[in-house]
Amino acid sequence: MSNFSFLSTAWPMLAELGDLAEKNLYIDPNTSLIKLRMFGEILTKYLFAYENQEDPIDGKQISRLNLLNSKRIIPENLVPLFHALRKTGNKATHEVYGTPEEAQTHLQFAHRLAGWFRQTYGDGEYSAQDFVPPAQISFDASQIDTLKQELTQRSDQLDETNERLQAELENLKGWEVTEETKTARRKLSASAANRMNLTEVETRQLIDQQLNAAGWVADTQNLRYAKGVRPEKGTYKAIAEWPTTSGPADYALFVGMNLVGVVEAKKKAREVVSDLRQAKRYARDVEIKGEEHFAGGPWGEYKMPLLFATNGRPYLKQLEQKSGIWFLDGRRPTNHPRPLHAWYSPQGVIELLQQDQDKAESELKKEPFDYLGLRDYQIRAVQKVEEAIEKGKRAMLLAMATGTGKTLTAIGLLYRLIKTGRFRHVLFLVDRNALGEQAEDKFKETRLEDLQTFDQIFDLKGVKTTKPEETTR
Repeated sequence: MSNFSFLSTAWPMLAELGDLAEKNLYIDPNTSLIKLRMFGEILTKYLFAYENQEDPIDGKQISRLNLLNSKRIIPENLVPLFHALRKTGNKATHEVYGTPEEAQTHLQFAHRLAGWFRQTYGDGEYSAQDFVPPAQISFDASQIDTLKQELTQRSDQLDETNERLQAELENLKGWEVTEETKTARRKLSASAANRMNLTEVETRQLIDQQLNAAGWVADTQNLRYAKGVRPEKGTYKAIAEWPTTSGPADYALFVGMNLVGVVEAKKKAREVVSDLRQAKRYARDVEIKGEEHFAGGPWGEYKMPLLFATNGRPYLKQLEQKSGIWFLDGRRPTNHPRPLHAWYSPQGVIELLQQDQDKAESELKKEPFDYLGLRDYQIRAVQKVEEAIEKGKRAMLLAMATGTGKTLTAIGLLYRLIKTGRFRHVLFLVDRNALGEQAEDKFKETRLEDLQTFDQIFDLKGVKTTKPEETTR
């Protein structure tokens, strides 16, 4: 019995794809991952049909997922599972890629999404069942060839049903979705998603993908210390199960041969911030056993500077303690843990370690105001922000009336912070294009030191007014 047989009555194509992914698990995990990618794509098409949404113009899966996420049709904690099927399936499509272990984890992801989908959009009540790993049966070469031919034939037949699927989706879109129905679905959806707790293996797979997306090379199953994996010059590795005297760390982050950070990874049910305690212990107890070396330090009791803890769940402000990536810069005893929305890239880590915060704050205190042309109240506003930053605060609000020089005050503040090295990057955000254009003009015309503008001093590149839907850096 397939783990996906409960879909066969209402969504036979999804059931067939799940079954084919299971049947290929041990004989061809590459094909299994490709079928799971198709499973995720068709599942999202059903969501578009049930919710009466227009398909994205580009027809890409990532665009579908972004839209469904923005409209809260897919709960935040399930979005990474959809992306896992998409990313790994794409890799399997373009490369000879996939192991039975990885394919099984993605089967579990698909099974969890299938259960959530059935609970939210199916008729009648349904209790999600536990995933049962398919049994591994030994076949001789001729039996494997016969089985592959049968599975290929089933795949071909599945492709022939695509027209029928499109007709079904169009029919579903013809039904009006009332606000009452939407509200009921969101409640069912949230309830089903909140009851879902990933295993530690599943969580590690998600974290691997997040680290890889940020520029690290991560593979929990294969890039492990016990398998002889070591840091190398010119690489950015996240090596799993790195030894310390208090037990192996889940990941050790290496920039070349430099050990720069440690990651504690726990399954979703755990509070993330509390797991930083374990990361702190690893940072104290790690030892150099080969040609690798520490990235400076020590910093008090810590031998490595950067500490992370995560459960793979996307950051949510309302679930701050149980989501995101919690981070501590261990180089200063006054630093506090804080949540990150995404991983530092290797380049981001390099820049962070090059930053001397104590020196920057000292320079900031000595930096004069005379060339900025600010009024007294604007100077006081800048000083208050800088004092708050020195105390470790990360959120400050300046309330200034219209016509009091808000943009000029911001320019003066940003110039001081960047010039002294306190910050390297700044996002200046506005809520209307016209305001963005005004601010851009102000940055280009305001004279600072030696009568140069902000743009001339820092040689800003790519500064432009962007449309609201565009990503701004």
